[in-house]
Amino acid sequence: MMLLRLISWPYFRKHVLRTMLTIAGIVLGVAVFVGMHTANQTVLFAFSRTVDRIAGKTELQVMAGETGFDEDILEKVQSASTVRVAVPVIEAVADTGIKGEGSLLILGVDMTGDRSLRDYNLDSGDEAAIDDPLIFLAQPDSIMLTRSFSEKNHLGVNSQLALGTVGGMKRFTVRGIMKSSGLTSAFGGNLAIMDIYAAQKMFGRGRKFDRIDLALRPGRRIAEGEQELRALLGPGFQVDPPSGRGQQFEAMLSAYSMMVNISSLFALFIGMFIIYNSFAIAVTQRRAEIGILRALGATRRQIRGLFLGESAVTGLLGSLGGLVFGTLIARGIAATVSGLINDVYGVAHLADEVAADPRLLAAALAIGVATSVAAAVIPARSAARVDPVQALQKGKYQILSAGENRMRAVLAAALGATAIACLASGGWRGVFYAGYGLAVIVALLLSPLLSLALARAIRPLLKWLRPVEGALAADSLIQAPRRTSASVAALMLSLALVIAFGGMARGSYDSIVDWMSTALNPDLFVIPSENISVRTFRFPGSMGPEIAAVPGVSRVQMVRDARVVFRRTPVLLVAVELESVGQTAPRPPVAGDPHEMYRLAAAGQGLIVSDNLAQLQRLTLGEILEVPAPQGVIRLPIVGIIVDYSDQQGTILMDRRVFNQYWHDDTANIFRVYVRPGDPVGDVKRRIFERFAGEQRVFVLTNGDLKGYILKVTDQWFALTSVQIAVAVLVAILGIVNTLTVSITDRRRELGVLQAVGGSHGQVRRTIWMEALSIAVLGLVLGFVLGAINLYYTLQIVHRDIAGLRLDYEFPVTTALALVPTILGAAFVAAIWPAESAVHGSLVEALEYE
Repeated sequence: MMLLRLISWPYFRKHVLRTMLTIAGIVLGVAVFVGMHTANQTVLFAFSRTVDRIAGKTELQVMAGETGFDEDILEKVQSASTVRVAVPVIEAVADTGIKGEGSLLILGVDMTGDRSLRDYNLDSGDEAAIDDPLIFLAQPDSIMLTRSFSEKNHLGVNSQLALGTVGGMKRFTVRGIMKSSGLTSAFGGNLAIMDIYAAQKMFGRGRKFDRIDLALRPGRRIAEGEQELRALLGPGFQVDPPSGRGQQFEAMLSAYSMMVNISSLFALFIGMFIIYNSFAIAVTQRRAEIGILRALGATRRQIRGLFLGESAVTGLLGSLGGLVFGTLIARGIAATVSGLINDVYGVAHLADEVAADPRLLAAALAIGVATSVAAAVIPARSAARVDPVQALQKGKYQILSAGENRMRAVLAAALGATAIACLASGGWRGVFYAGYGLAVIVALLLSPLLSLALARAIRPLLKWLRPVEGALAADSLIQAPRRTSASVAALMLSLALVIAFGGMARGSYDSIVDWMSTALNPDLFVIPSENISVRTFRFPGSMGPEIAAVPGVSRVQMVRDARVVFRRTPVLLVAVELESVGQTAPRPPVAGDPHEMYRLAAAGQGLIVSDNLAQLQRLTLGEILEVPAPQGVIRLPIVGIIVDYSDQQGTILMDRRVFNQYWHDDTANIFRVYVRPGDPVGDVKRRIFERFAGEQRVFVLTNGDLKGYILKVTDQWFALTSVQIAVAVLVAILGIVNTLTVSITDRRRELGVLQAVGGSHGQVRRTIWMEALSIAVLGLVLGFVLGAINLYYTLQIVHRDIAGLRLDYEFPVTTALALVPTILGAAFVAAIWPAESAVHGSLVEALEYE
């Protein structure tokens, strides 16, 4: 502790900027880790909180995925011996049309029994209308709002509020204002209560409920209720506590969670190398100081402890800064992810409050400090091993010995062979991920050797460009490979992640465009909402023939899609007229006969599944699939496996007649419309609008509109690539500033002699600039090589664990070309301050140095 106070503190005060750069490396790694994980937790917490607050005193919920079920199920549930009260619920999102307010979460309930589960504390209003549920029922335009929503929008009792319904915008009358409570804070306060039968009509539900909320009799355990109800209702229903919906939501976010884990791991690795380089600077600049301490009797253990203590202190400061910065950026990331979830999954969701888990923050703090200490181990050991005489010699410790080179090469070869063997085994996922980790370690082991080889390779080019400056810049890199390799390794890791995400995005784009060209070939799509993923509203089945009768329409395909729980995972069920689809939009199968699979599925003799579902659930052609439904379990063979991007968790395609039989539901939420050849698509679109004006809420998308929407959502998924490019630029600036700082310290005498013999300030500046640009070039070359390898592993992870997608390997040339000027520009910016420092340093002190 005394050494920290007497030796370390004066050094920190003298080199404030350098100390801040060291801390910035730790802040970067911890902030990315905290920001991404906190955003992920915020999204999950917001959904779970909405579920919990709406649930009230509900102990169990009965659901059948997103499809809903017939009203007579309610009587079965109410007859169970463990059930005290059971009430039906419809939960959906409606558009208010109020600028800046967005959506309103509508909770349709049966007021005759629901008040025993949820507390509707009224702030004001017609008490008689609410206290007597029959009066509320008799007024189907009745609605209750939260105090926060009503105050923001200047609404009071008996005010009118327009809401989007399946029949268009309708006006509802505010019958009551609810006081602030747990229930009213759900969905950010954008909550409304209406009678369930009015909600059925509003959302086109027919005679169906979304779910049943229930409470058990006193003394009955939840496990007893679950067991009785599952036996009573059958496998087509899910009987779970309200928290079970949060678990299903988390399963849908598994792809994003995996990408968060990969990005966070790379960020911590990158931060580690920035920290390593920063402490290498400290060791280099303080060699004379180390020599004096050793000469005065300080032991190697004390010297090592001094630097490790410094790393622990800076690690703690940087980690605390990372916690603050990460929490701040988590809000923006969470908002982006929330919007993405709404676009992709159509889930009612509003993340308006950052959920910072103390356990996560404590773990991030510990990881940040541990990473900092681990990164300082090698510099601390180097400092401890230098004897007083060597401590006063210039730059010796920066040289890689031949023995160390051989050791690195042998170890890298052994680990590389092991990584290849892990990849070739193709079996257990643990072996695969171990091989991935070994591949990254091999790259890190080889980075000093490769940096040295590349520096020697570019020396003739640099000397040709600028004989003096180029030779000096190249020699600096060649003479101190250890110093250079840390910055190069950090930049290499960052760029490798950018390349992997860019390649994944490129592969996804190509595959999605290919899928859209066949699967989404209708001219028009008629949907009940602006967002094609929102399944709140449903069209009656009778609407299909009415669209078919519109002049210019040649064919209409009715589609009903909804998520159902298959093997404890929410997957997308798509019910469509498969005979018609087989004629107009057949997809080439991954497995199965291209003609026979559509014929068998259309006849109700089989199911077609998406390739990603088959990969994630280990399904094979011909396997009997068991799909739970309200009217029993569908047991049909898999007759075809196709590439389909409708859902990340997978898709099951069945004929509409099978769906109608097992769900008693002939509604649709998409109509695929083919226009007769020669008829303008725009004219047919206008006729459809005119046909249903005032009767149905319809949105008509052209083929181009729908494809543009899907590509926009795909862009949002891969926006993480842009974040990683920003991180790569920061890494380049931090790493290169640190490397050049230690380079100038090492070469003070050399630079002083250059100026003393007539070298101009411009030549010194150009020497530093060329060294910085050379480091950037080394990082780019190695980053692209590791990125190519990382891309392969990332595509395998996507295929095996994230989404089951087969994406073609395609190196992202466009992304790589964009990175070249970006990183070179960042390197030049990073070199400006060190270059000016070298130019304006004292010439006398430089010549006296050592």
